[in-house]
Amino acid sequence: MTLTGYLNTLSAASGEGIELMISASAERVEVDLVRLQHGDDNPAGPGRKILPVPEFSSQTVPGGLQDVHLGSCVVVPSLGSHRLGGLEVSVLMQPTSPSSGREQGIVALLGPDGVGVLAIVIDAQGRLALRGADDETLAVLAVDWQKDGWYRVHVEASAGRPVVLRCTPTSRRGEGVSVETEGPTTPDALVTSAVIGAVHCRREGRQWIPDRVFNGKLEHPQIRRRSDDGSRVPVAEWRFELDQGSAVAVDVSGYERDGIVVGSPARASTGHAWRHEEVDFTQAPEQYAAIHFHDDDLDDAGWAPSLRVAVPEGLASGVYAFELRADGAVDHVPFVVRPGDGARRARTAVLLPTFTYIAYANERMVTRLDFEGDQMSDHAIHPGHRDLELAEHPEWGLSLYDVHSDGSTCAYSTHLRPIPNLRPDYRAWLQNAPRHLSADLYLIDWLTEKGYPFDVITDHDLNRDGAALLADYDVVLTGSHPEYVSGRMLDALDTHLDSGGSLMYLGGNGFYWVTSQDRERPHLIEVRRGPVGTRPSEGAPGEGFHSTTGEPGGMWRQRGRWPNRLTGIGMTAQGWDSKAPGYRRNPDLPESCALIFDGVDEEVIGTFGLIMDGSSGDEIDRFDVGRGSPEETVVLATSTGHSDFYLLAGEDVMASRAGLGGTQCPEVRSDMTWLEKPGGGAVFSVGSICFLGSLSHDGYRNSISTVVANALDEMLSRPGRSSVQDLR
Repeated sequence: MTLTGYLNTLSAASGEGIELMISASAERVEVDLVRLQHGDDNPAGPGRKILPVPEFSSQTVPGGLQDVHLGSCVVVPSLGSHRLGGLEVSVLMQPTSPSSGREQGIVALLGPDGVGVLAIVIDAQGRLALRGADDETLAVLAVDWQKDGWYRVHVEASAGRPVVLRCTPTSRRGEGVSVETEGPTTPDALVTSAVIGAVHCRREGRQWIPDRVFNGKLEHPQIRRRSDDGSRVPVAEWRFELDQGSAVAVDVSGYERDGIVVGSPARASTGHAWRHEEVDFTQAPEQYAAIHFHDDDLDDAGWAPSLRVAVPEGLASGVYAFELRADGAVDHVPFVVRPGDGARRARTAVLLPTFTYIAYANERMVTRLDFEGDQMSDHAIHPGHRDLELAEHPEWGLSLYDVHSDGSTCAYSTHLRPIPNLRPDYRAWLQNAPRHLSADLYLIDWLTEKGYPFDVITDHDLNRDGAALLADYDVVLTGSHPEYVSGRMLDALDTHLDSGGSLMYLGGNGFYWVTSQDRERPHLIEVRRGPVGTRPSEGAPGEGFHSTTGEPGGMWRQRGRWPNRLTGIGMTAQGWDSKAPGYRRNPDLPESCALIFDGVDEEVIGTFGLIMDGSSGDEIDRFDVGRGSPEETVVLATSTGHSDFYLLAGEDVMASRAGLGGTQCPEVRSDMTWLEKPGGGAVFSVGSICFLGSLSHDGYRNSISTVVANALDEMLSRPGRSSVQDLR
């Protein structure tokens, strides 16, 4: 049974329209709107809380399956009208999987009806070939493909003469020895459009459907026409180094025959002229003249909307979902209702880390990495039903934790597709417990049960609106894992704190990777991983700058924006054993901070939890002045000891050495901290992804719940900046 969907947005205000896309093997699907409070059905917790929304009337919509078509290319809708005889095509190429066993299109010329006229391909045997109409083989050329090698491919189609296919190894130092072959006499055909990086790409509704996509880099494709006097006149000439942050392939021929970049292939990619000393494509664009195409790229699934609705007027801010029901199956497609313009604000805002959700969207590491065999965990790994669903649908695309089929690192991720691990019932395969949204619902549930009024906003909202979005809030609470953030988001949080606001950082491994959002396609985020950082893969040399913004990627600490400066702590280790420890209280706290433990008798707190059976686990952060923590930061408590499944983060290891595990390395710990800010606010940090899973223990009557309430009450007791009165 297939039942899934996605939305055109991750957040909306009351009255705003939303489009819901559904794919179902059933004929009809019932749709309801529900409020998400708690997604975990673990019997040790309060149970699943998915609440009806009376303001929404249930609807029934047609079912039917909708496909996703992976792959990237450039579509050129119009080339004018030219006879094939007299045309020349050339392109620089670097194939990355020429022996894939499937055909891959490089440049294809199409006729008025969209049917192929002439296509340069790598065939299923790994040979360079020319295809004519009806995929007829016109010429075949055996090429000794070299890893990371560049080749100039040239085709001459002369009227009344054999078509010529030539391939020449090339580099910035010059060109090597060509190999060429001739085919039959050039067919008499009309050319009106082209595709680069595939044999064909058609449009159906919202979907682009590429056929036989190329894996590898293409640079400077051009088409010329031989005039009667023998001179060569440009038909089109695309310079991929221009307008890198867009979905446009710029034509410099003067005829404005720009191409549409489909599927979000990797822009700002090194080309054949890259000299290795340059790493910034904005300073040497001619060295970054390539686009790296992949057969598993995805920008937008492009499904037809199944339902268009407006968010009910007056709906309270919170986390909601469209509940889909069909033939006994149920799915929840989540989104945030944010406060609209002019709406009354609570004093507290929960900032859901939607950039992190999309970075991890559809991650498939369970099929790529061996956490048991590599001794990264002490328990068996069993993918949950959402991971199994994802495994059944490779067409739903990759995450920033996966690699493309040619081994290159994924740099972009989109939310316009089904995302099974962005669901309230998701249980992560490594922890066998909620992670990301499903874990952040622990906080939503706790605030609701404790009676704290709150609004919910997202990373996408904050990146769009900046500091103005936080201006009315006295306290901002993070989710469990705000790992991916933009500079605009950091600026907004700095402004919030500088102007008297407070921050509760209730997770681990936060504010870590430089993340950008595509200005023209806000559903896309980009991350470029460099040679430093705890990372699932490593980007190609020289490709560390973001195509969408032109900024350097990698870790924020490499740009001097240490997470520690914002929160008092920063990433130090990760581990996934069966029992996460708690925190030992600091016995020497200043009187001003002692109130955080009012009502707490235990010396060690948080030895329980719905994630890994403890409050300090998964990825953890420590206080360290040498890593940017302000000296005035107060360490309230420190985790009581981690096993050797926790290892010091690689970016903190100056040289390989023994003793980096939790039982021997003092840096492997999570620190709970308090930091007073000059503007009048404060920062409370916990440094653990597991932490929120401890809030509901024993009916919310526990040391972790008490500490969080004390910290929040202290922040709300301050004069604050909001004109809205605390309703609690």
